[in-house]
Amino acid sequence: MRKWLAILILLVLGEARYSNAQEQSQVVHTRSVRVSATATIIDNLGLSTMRDVDLNAPAIIDGTITVSPISSPYAGLMRIAGRAGAMVRITYLSQETLVETGGSGGIVRANYRISGFESDNQAASVLLDIGEANVRLSKEGYYYIWLGAVIDVARATPGGYISEFIIEMEAN
Repeated sequence: MRKWLAILILLVLGEARYSNAQEQSQVVHTRSVRVSATATIIDNLGLSTMRDVDLNAPAIIDGTITVSPISSPYAGLMRIAGRAGAMVRITYLSQETLVETGGSGGIVRANYRISGFESDNQAASVLLDIGEANVRLSKEGYYYIWLGAVIDVARATPGGYISEFIIEMEAN
């Protein structure tokens, strides 16, 4: 019996709160604000270095080290990954002058060249425009780039030379 009495009291109290809330709701003023935000990612591109360019192994001929991006086994290899079939604009620094870091006055001049292809086939790669190129990713979403260079070391002195090859990509 006590159990039923407790349930009855709870029901009466709940009904009283409900009716009280209805009476107050007629007086309450409300405001509504709607904020919508959207973000669209056009393309997400990634660049992976698969092999560094090797400038120590090739022979120096007439003060020049030459690494062909199309045929040299010493060429660097990178892979762009993104949306299948996407167009990508590639820009890079094609020339650079390096000064020996120890102050000996040594100078090295670098002319970078890149070739590219939709699959990992260096011999089939095509030399890209100097400094800028537009390429299409494969149906798998990849594009391979080989980095070569013509390095003039005729005015180099023993010491350290620091360089960074910078490549930028932009999805079209």
